[in-house]
Amino acid sequence: MRYPVRKNGFSLVELIVVIVIIGILTGLILPVFLHGGLDEGVSTLQSSVLSAKTFAVTKRKRCTLTLNANYYTGSNPSPCLLTIEDTGTSTFKKQYRLPKYIRFWQYNSAGFTSETKTVYFEPNGIAHDTPGITTPQDIIITIKDIKTGLTTSRTIIGNTCQIKK
Repeated sequence: MRYPVRKNGFSLVELIVVIVIIGILTGLILPVFLHGGLDEGVSTLQSSVLSAKTFAVTKRKRCTLTLNANYYTGSNPSPCLLTIEDTGTSTFKKQYRLPKYIRFWQYNSAGFTSETKTVYFEPNGIAHDTPGITTPQDIIITIKDIKTGLTTSRTIIGNTCQIKK
């Protein structure tokens, strides 16, 4: 008497194919989770620079973008702030918040003094970080994810106020 052959489980080829598919999906998805906060920080920086330039040009007033470089890295850090204000009358003020673990970082970024950096936006559409001048300067801003240790830098182009990597 012959017993029917029962096929229980998966073959080795099937297991290898599933493991390869899982590996590919992990490789595509994992970077999104690791760099999510850093990308959001860059996006916030870009939005605040565009808002500051737009305000200065449309209102024909100099305005400032103050980057609060708070280095508190305890278990519950407070977020770093970006504040846009017009100079003189201070009738306009807008604040942006970086994600919780994203910080402005001094590494590769000269000019952070007393935990803040001020970027000036002129009515003619240029930017600089030195008070008292009206000529464009490129400004390098470095942000760091204090959870993962990853950093990225962006440059505010002085002539156009555009941001480049």
